[in-house]
Amino acid sequence: MFQTLKSQVSRVRKDNESPNRDPESFSRYICDLCHSSGSLSGLRQCVICGRWGCSSCWHDEYYLCKSCSGIMNLLLLEVPANDTRNKPDTKAIIQDEQNDESS
Repeated sequence: MFQTLKSQVSRVRKDNESPNRDPESFSRYICDLCHSSGSLSGLRQCVICGRWGCSSCWHDEYYLCKSCSGIMNLLLLEVPANDTRNKPDTKAIIQDEQNDESS
């Protein structure tokens, strides 16, 4: 699922690329999503897009920024519709029924 997400989301920052510094402060950094200012320890880098997110812009369940986790939720909604592993093979059922009738 993460590979599909990575193919659909363009990379904003490289891995371990530093977040932007707050120009009004010496030791604060800017959240790439909400543009609030905070300490570096309060930011996390998204593994999909590379953006730095503060705690309010972060989704802990997937360890992604809220932007990428929203796309992940949309992809997860599509999976059951496209997943044919648990659906019965209708062609095989029809053939079995025809074989039973001809016997």
